[in-house]
Amino acid sequence: MHRSQKLSKREMAELIARLRNPNVRVGEQRRAERLNCHWPALVHSEPRDIACVVENISHSGCRVRTVGMLFAPGDTVIVRIPSQKMVLDGVVAWARAEEAGIQFSFGDESHNLTV
Repeated sequence: MHRSQKLSKREMAELIARLRNPNVRVGEQRRAERLNCHWPALVHSEPRDIACVVENISHSGCRVRTVGMLFAPGDTVIVRIPSQKMVLDGVVAWARAEEAGIQFSFGDESHNLTV
C-alpha cells in the first residue's frame, strides 16, 4: 500500500504558484511535470461526493482512482484534498475503468486555490 507523500514547504509553494497561474491553458496537461502522490480526496460531481485517491498532480490537473467507473468526460467536478488543504475546480478530461483525469479550471468563476 502507498503512503501519502507530504510536500515540502518549497514544493507546496511552487505547486500553489502554478495552480494560481492565470496563464495556464487547456492542452498543457501532457507537458506538465507531475508529482506522484497517494492523497485521499473527495470529488464532488453533482449530485454526489465520491471518495477517491489522487495518484498524481500537476499545475494543470490530476489523476484520481475510485472504486468503479463514476465519471464521464466533460463532467464538472470539485476536487477536495484535505491533507494538502486544497480545493480545485476541474473538468473530467478522460475516464476509464477506475481512473479519471481531471483538468483544472482557471477561469474567472473558478475558486482554485483554497488553502
